[in-house]
Amino acid sequence: MDDEKELIRRAREGASEAFAELVLRHQGRVRAYLARHLRDRDMADDLAQETFLIGLRDLNSYQGHGSLGVWLIGIARNRALDYLRGEARRQAHAAHRFEALLAASRVERLEAEAANPCEEEGRRKAALEDCVRNLPDKSASLIRERYFGGSSAREIAARRATSEEVVRTTLLRIRNALKRCVKQRLAVEGSPP
Repeated sequence: MDDEKELIRRAREGASEAFAELVLRHQGRVRAYLARHLRDRDMADDLAQETFLIGLRDLNSYQGHGSLGVWLIGIARNRALDYLRGEARRQAHAAHRFEALLAASRVERLEAEAANPCEEEGRRKAALEDCVRNLPDKSASLIRERYFGGSSAREIAARRATSEEVVRTTLLRIRNALKRCVKQRLAVEGSPP
C-alpha cells in the first residue's frame, strides 16, 4: 500500500512511468468490471481507457480515503452508466424495443449496484478468488499469466510451445467455468449474479 501511495505521489508530480504502473496494477479489475456490465469487450476496453485518462486528469482529486482501485471503479461505473444511457436512447430512437429494454435493464442494475459498489465488488472478487483457487494447477497458472500477469495469448503460446488458438480456446473454457462457479457462489450468498 505504501508503494502505491508513492506511485500516486509521483504520478501527481507528472511521472508517467508511475501512472503507467498504477494502470498495470488496476487495469484487469477495471476492464473486468466494465466487461461484466457492457457485454461488449471492445467498448469495455474503450471505457477502461477513458477511465484511466480521467483518473490521470483527476488524480489530484483522489483523497486516499478508499483504495485507488475503488476510486477507479467509481469512474468506470460512471463511464458505463453514461454509455448505457446513451445506448438506451439510441436504441429507443432506432425503434429497437428489445435492445432498448436490455440497455435500460443494465442501467438499472448498475445504478442499484452503485448504492454499495465496494461490498458487491468485494463479494464478486472473493467468489472469483475462491473459484480460481479451486482450479486445476495448469488452469490457474494460465489464468494468472493472462489476466494477472498481463501476458497476451500469443506470448503465452510461445512460452508454452503451443498455438495461440489452443491458448485462446483453453482460456475461453476456463473463463466459462469460472463464470459458472462465481454465479453459483453468489447465488448461494444471495447476491445478484
